[in-house]
Amino acid sequence: MLLPRFLTAVIGVPLLLGSIYFGSLPFFFVVLCIVLLGLHEFYYLAQETGYPCYEWVGLLFGALLLVSIYLNAVGFGQVTENQGTAALISLALLVFVLRSLARGPADTTLSEWGITFFGLFYVAWSFSHLVLLRDLRPNGQVLTFFLFVLIWVEDIVAYAVGLRWGKHPIATAISPKKTWEGTVAGLLGALVVGTLFQQLTDIKQVIHLPGMLLVSLITGLLAFFSDLGESMIKRGAGVKDSSTLLPGHGGILDRFDAFILAAPVFYYYWAFFKR
Repeated sequence: MLLPRFLTAVIGVPLLLGSIYFGSLPFFFVVLCIVLLGLHEFYYLAQETGYPCYEWVGLLFGALLLVSIYLNAVGFGQVTENQGTAALISLALLVFVLRSLARGPADTTLSEWGITFFGLFYVAWSFSHLVLLRDLRPNGQVLTFFLFVLIWVEDIVAYAVGLRWGKHPIATAISPKKTWEGTVAGLLGALVVGTLFQQLTDIKQVIHLPGMLLVSLITGLLAFFSDLGESMIKRGAGVKDSSTLLPGHGGILDRFDAFILAAPVFYYYWAFFKR
């Protein structure tokens, strides 16, 4: 199990870090792959749980939603002024209704609408904040690196400490292997990452160490709750992983689930209060 995890990381981590470094289209296409594969896995989990959906419609509008938000990020329209995203959401609703009308009455209609539409927000909308974060000026690059490193370190430390010393489960009904020992250690790891980034990068010019520690703690907590949320969906579907796409890591949602809640809040903090 360790060898596949290691080989996947050796290939995937440099690719992701390189895309963050270059930003623009390289990072957009990486996030697009995460969105499409994550949506596919989400709709698979929903159907395994017994909730039908319009997967192809969700994939199409998930991609279009990310494109619209990317165009905002690169300056084709301000986030508060752009009408493209709002138009896409309205168009998605129209397609849902027309598709159902073309088929005729069915007792699964509300499920199909609800699951498909929720998937757009749960996956595409959440991950799209990574694109917005990377384009923040002047610190978007380092903030994106910071977010990824913080979440990775938290995950690795929590896993290692929980495996070695974890004895007290924190959420038995949802994720039995998560322990208080591992969770606290992971959050401490996030605080260490926050301290290092504040001390060693230009971020120290816009935020003091106490503020950075608070941001790191909140981000770490959101990453933890986000991970639990995806675990709850998998538990309902009766599966261990969202897919087998990444050897040793499971699926895209298994690898990036922590960003679903953490990325939007992290982005809005820096966009609204620290620009």
